[in-house]
Amino acid sequence: MTDPRDAFRRRLLHDEEAQDRLDRTVDPDVFAADAVAQARDWGIALSRAALSATPPPLRCAMQPGPHWHPARVTGAGEDAEIAWARFGADGLRHSFFADSAAAARARPLNRLLRPVTRLADLPPPDGAADPAGFVFHMSRCGSTLIAQMLGAVPGVAVLSEPDPFDAALRLVLAAPDRAEHARIATLRTMLALLSPPGRRIVVKLDSWHILAFPLLRAAFPDVPWVYLFRDPADVIVSHRRRPGMQTVPDLMPPALRPAEPIPIAIEARAAAVLAAFHDAAVAALAEGRGLAIAYTALPDAVAARIAPHFGLALNDGDRAALAATARRDAKYPDRVFLDDSGGKRAESDAAVRAAAERLAGQHARLLATAAPARG
Repeated sequence: MTDPRDAFRRRLLHDEEAQDRLDRTVDPDVFAADAVAQARDWGIALSRAALSATPPPLRCAMQPGPHWHPARVTGAGEDAEIAWARFGADGLRHSFFADSAAAARARPLNRLLRPVTRLADLPPPDGAADPAGFVFHMSRCGSTLIAQMLGAVPGVAVLSEPDPFDAALRLVLAAPDRAEHARIATLRTMLALLSPPGRRIVVKLDSWHILAFPLLRAAFPDVPWVYLFRDPADVIVSHRRRPGMQTVPDLMPPALRPAEPIPIAIEARAAAVLAAFHDAAVAALAEGRGLAIAYTALPDAVAARIAPHFGLALNDGDRAALAATARRDAKYPDRVFLDDSGGKRAESDAAVRAAAERLAGQHARLLATAAPARG
């Protein structure tokens, strides 16, 4: 005998109109009442009690629908699985993809359906367009501001450090013996699945992804990109206040970890990692299609340099939206932006200055090639 809850879940997974109706609420009680009513219309005797327990994942062979995107990747190697979530039309409103994914997964519809697909079983999407641009960055240097500003432009969707793409990149880097075309297909498939349909896509990558630039360039050879950087002392102070995961080499893929011993002191450790990022960026800039953007050129450089570089034509309304977004704190959009450069410089002691000196030459080279803000 078929379980009513399972029968309802499988029917619902293939009915986008019913999903639209049920996904209008985040209230569990309202959702349960609507789900029971929908099940009754389908001739399924579903009870509210059956909806109270968390169901097992529902396996599906492909992307469940156009509003469903990877929320996370679990497992490793050939066993890696995509856990899908229905993001809806406004699903990427948070400053970081992880927050948008968490909000989506908490919705009653996603908690009921819980579809999963083995990554290796997914065929590459047909005719998937390249993203408009990639944003590389050294960390703590304004990349979230760029993401928020570009995301305010109608028709543009920004994937801000999307965890599933990071997971796909790690899987590919962990399998160097796989054929290059297969590794590239994994990356392109994941990015296509993450991208909302009908939108120009900008991807703000994780800071360490610049170390994987050769692989990303092979997968997306025609995508323009920028590398954002800032005074090294300011960035080191930020990591001393709140160390980022990128300052823990063991959290990076083994193939990209620095060969030299990593210092214990946070200032020197951050400098060693940032120096590796800068080395990779300088080498990548020599290949073309990239722009170096200094933090001091923001926010003007978003409209003057980055948007044109990404092929995004802005009208007066778009520029007004960019300006309004620039006045808000990128990570806490309900707050007014306050530049903290002065406070960081005040904290720049001898340990910070000595660590920053390691990046002086690279910083100078980036400044020499950085695109100035215009207009």
